[in-house]
Amino acid sequence: GSFFTYADKNEDYWSGYYTSRPFDKALGRRLERTLFAAETMGATKEEMREARRSMSLFQHHDAITGTATDKVMEDYAVRMQNAIQDVENWMVEKLAVEHSHLGTMQPCWQSPSSREIDVNLCNESDQVLLFNPLETEQMCGDVSVKGRSVGMGKLPCERPGLLPNSSIQFDPLTGLMTYPIKEQWMVWSVNEGGAYLFVPGNLHEYEGSDIQIEMGGLVVKTKNWCRTVIERTVPTNFGSTATVIEFVYETNLRADEEEWLVRFNTDIQNDGVFHTDLNGFNFDTHYHRPDLPIQAQVYPMPTHASIQDSSRRLTILSEHPQGAASLEDGSIDVWLDRRLSQGDGRGLEQGVQDNVWTRTRLRVLVETDDYEHGQNEFDITPLCKQMWKELNHLLEVFGRVKDGMKSFGSTRFQNEFKPSILNPAPHTYTYEIPIVFMVQKRVDYFKRVIDSLRASDFPRASVPIIISHDGRVQEMVNFVESIQSDFQQVIQIFHPYSCIEHQHSFPGDDPSLNKGYKGDSYGNPRDAHVCCLKHHFTWMVNEVFELESVKKADGFLFMEEDYIVAPTIYETLQTGFGFLDQDSQRDEYFGLTLDITDNFANKIPNNNKRNRWTTKRFVSGPMTIGRQMFARLKLFSNEYCEFDDYNWDWSIVHLMGKGLLPYKTLVPNEPQVLHIGIDGGLHDHHENLELEEAITNGLQLFHAKLLSGGDDGNPTSEEVGRFMDFPKAHDQGYGGWGHPADHEHCKKLFHGHDPKPKQYFHL
Repeated sequence: GSFFTYADKNEDYWSGYYTSRPFDKALGRRLERTLFAAETMGATKEEMREARRSMSLFQHHDAITGTATDKVMEDYAVRMQNAIQDVENWMVEKLAVEHSHLGTMQPCWQSPSSREIDVNLCNESDQVLLFNPLETEQMCGDVSVKGRSVGMGKLPCERPGLLPNSSIQFDPLTGLMTYPIKEQWMVWSVNEGGAYLFVPGNLHEYEGSDIQIEMGGLVVKTKNWCRTVIERTVPTNFGSTATVIEFVYETNLRADEEEWLVRFNTDIQNDGVFHTDLNGFNFDTHYHRPDLPIQAQVYPMPTHASIQDSSRRLTILSEHPQGAASLEDGSIDVWLDRRLSQGDGRGLEQGVQDNVWTRTRLRVLVETDDYEHGQNEFDITPLCKQMWKELNHLLEVFGRVKDGMKSFGSTRFQNEFKPSILNPAPHTYTYEIPIVFMVQKRVDYFKRVIDSLRASDFPRASVPIIISHDGRVQEMVNFVESIQSDFQQVIQIFHPYSCIEHQHSFPGDDPSLNKGYKGDSYGNPRDAHVCCLKHHFTWMVNEVFELESVKKADGFLFMEEDYIVAPTIYETLQTGFGFLDQDSQRDEYFGLTLDITDNFANKIPNNNKRNRWTTKRFVSGPMTIGRQMFARLKLFSNEYCEFDDYNWDWSIVHLMGKGLLPYKTLVPNEPQVLHIGIDGGLHDHHENLELEEAITNGLQLFHAKLLSGGDDGNPTSEEVGRFMDFPKAHDQGYGGWGHPADHEHCKKLFHGHDPKPKQYFHL
C-alpha cells in the first residue's frame, strides 16, 4: 500500500519535501541518466563504482527529500557533479578510441558548478557526435540515431515550434497556452511550513509585469520565470492521434514564503481520481476527499501524473521528482519550487532559501481512447512509455572543443536570465549594461569620471551605475550620494573585507600570517597592500553578478575610479554586444575592451576609417563581460585564486594563456576610455602631483602617443595583428599572492561560502 501523504499530528502533512530543493532532485536524476548511458556504452560496475556511490548517497532520507542543511546539500551536489563529470569523461575516452578522426571532444552540455544548470559548450556550426542509450531511435533535428548507436548531427536538437496544422493556441496578452490545455502560472503565498511541511495560504496567479512574449507564445520570459514550448511528433508506429507538448520551465524563486507551480487545465471529468507513479514502475491512485485539507492531497510525482475520463487522458511526465495535485476536476498542479524562511520543527532548524535557477522539463500528453474511468489498476499507454523513456534518457551529445576553451573539468553560470537550452531566436531589445566603478579614496579623480559620464550618451534615467567601495571612505560615500539626482539608479556596495577596515586582521596585515610562511614565488613575505586590490575585485565581480536589482542586465562594464569615458560610450557598448550576438561569437570572445592603445602602449590603427573594430587579445583596463563569460571564470576560479600574481587582470590573462578562457576581445578603434590616473595615480610615485596637472599630462601623453605611434619599441599599426596571437602561459606570476589564506578566501568568494579565513598552521 501507499503511505502518502504522511501526517504526524494535527493537520501537519509532509507534502512539502516532495518539491524542496528541486535543483538537487534534478541533479540526482541527471547522474542516474548519465550512469545509464555509460553502462549501455559498456561501462562495468567497477568502473562506475565511485559514481554509483555518489548516487546511492543521495538516496539518504534527508538528501533526495531536500531536507538537509545548506552546507550538506552543497556537499551532495558537489559529489554528484563530480560523479557526472567522471562518467562523462569515461564516455569521452571510450568514444575517442572509436572516433579519433573527430579530434578532442567534450560533453556539449555541462554545468559550470555544482548547483547551476548546464549550458552548451559546443559550436552550433560544427557537427556533434550523438549517442543514443535507448534501444529505440531518437531524433536530433532531422537526424535519426538508431538505438544503442552513435550518429552525427548539429545542435540544437530541438527548437521552439509547432507542428504543421497544429491546433495549439496561446493567449496574446500573457503568452500562456489556452488550447488544447490551459496553462496557468500559480503561486502559493504562505505563512507557515518549511522543508518538510506544505501549509497552504493564499493561491493566486503569478504576477509578472516584465513579461516578454516571443515567437507568438512559444517563448515567454519574465525576470525569474521562463517557459519554452515544443510540440513533438508522435511516432507513426503508435497509430495515435495524441498531442505531445514539451514545456521547459526555468525558474529562479527569490521571494520568501512562496511556492511556485504550474496548473494544466482541461475539461476532463475525472471525478476526483488522480494517478501518480511511485517509482517510475508502479502507480498509485488517489481520490479527492473534501474532508481532508489541501496539503493532504498533494502527492509525490517521481516521473508521472495523470487524470482521465472515459475518452480522454491528460498525462504529465517530468524528468525529475516534485509534488503534484489534482485539486479541481480536469486539472493537474505540478510544483516547480518553494522557498521558506523558517523551519517547521521536524529536525531541520532552518528554512529553505538556497534556491537557484532550476530547469523543469515537462512532457504533456493529451490522448484520446476508450479508458476504464476510475479503474484501480492504472497503466500507461505504449506511447506514454516511449515518451517517458526519451524524456529520462536523452541523447548524449559530444563535440569538438572550441578554440581557446576546455571543458569544465572539476566541479566549480548563476545566469540570472539563463539562456534557454532551446536557443530561441536572438533577442532584439536594447542591451542593458550597467557600469561598475571600483573606488577607494581618490574622490577628485572620481568627480572627473562622473562629469564625463554626465556628458556621455549613458542612459542615466534607466540604467544603473554601481559603486563598489573598498572601505567606507566617508568623503567618497558623500559624493556618491550627491549624484543621485543626476543618476536615478545609483547602487552602492561595500567590500566587507576591505583592508582599510581590517588593517591589522585578515585580509589586512595580520602579523601572524607571516609566521612560518616561506614567502611567495620570489620569497617575499605577505604584504596586504598588494593583496587588497585583487580581493576587492574578486568580491566585487561575484557580488555584482548576484545583485537582485540588476538581474536583467546582459553584462557589466568594470572600471576603476580614474577612467573618464567618451561621449559615445554606451552606443559603443550596444554596437559591440550586437556584433558578437549577430555573428554568434559570444563564446569566442572574452568580452569588450575599450582602449585599443592599452594605456598608451600602442597607437590607433590607421585603418579605423575602414574598420571600426579590431580583434585583439586581452591585456588590462576597463572591460565589459557578459554573464556567460563570468560563469566560465567561476569554473576556473581555483586556478585564478591560486596563481601567484597580485594583479586580478594578469591572473585572468594567465587563464587565457592556459586555454581556460577565450583570449580574444573586441575593441573599438576609437578609444572610449582614458586613464587620467596614469600620472599621479595608483601607478605613479609622484604623490604630490596636483590633480589638474595629472589630467593635463595624461591627455597630452595620450594624444602624443596616438600621433607618434609610441616609442620605437612599440608596435606600429601594421604589427597590430600579432596581438591576436594566443597568449603564452606563464607558470610564475608577479608574486604577492602566495599565501594560502588569500587563496582560500578567494575561492570561497567564488563558491558562495562565508569567506572568513580559517586558522592556518604555521609552516
